[in-house]
Amino acid sequence: MTQKKKNPSYRKISNEVKKAGGLKRATYAQVEHIYKLLMLKYVMSLEDQLKEDKAHLLLKQETIEELILDTRHKTNQIRRKNIAINRVSKINKYLYRDNFELTRAYNGLAQMGQFAEEIGVDIKKYNGQLPENNKWDFEQKHTLTETGKVKHQYRMKPKKKVQDD
Repeated sequence: MTQKKKNPSYRKISNEVKKAGGLKRATYAQVEHIYKLLMLKYVMSLEDQLKEDKAHLLLKQETIEELILDTRHKTNQIRRKNIAINRVSKINKYLYRDNFELTRAYNGLAQMGQFAEEIGVDIKKYNGQLPENNKWDFEQKHTLTETGKVKHQYRMKPKKKVQDD
């Protein structure tokens, strides 16, 4: 069973002063009684305010704890995404490097083909006789120099014969 809270009487002290005939006519005992009522009312209002403040602080603490958990969760999500981004970034670096290497190789071969055509070599005629298709091991290397030029190297070695056991 809940009790109904009585509305506080804000005139209680002034009514006591009027009963005593004003502060000038009041006896020491009456003034002391009025003082005790005043102090009691003041202490009770402080207690009520403290209860409200405590409830308010509890709500703030719960909100702070929820925000901390949310921040931790989001920080972990960002870390996981950053790890994935770093992995993809590393893969992209390798892909770019490989793409540059392939482009350099293609450019070197294209330049070599142009040079061969310029000196009168019919490339299409010899296409089936390329070293990598016959008895030769064909290697090529393309290096970007500090000056920005590409150095092309081509090597041909006789293929080693594989003996059947």
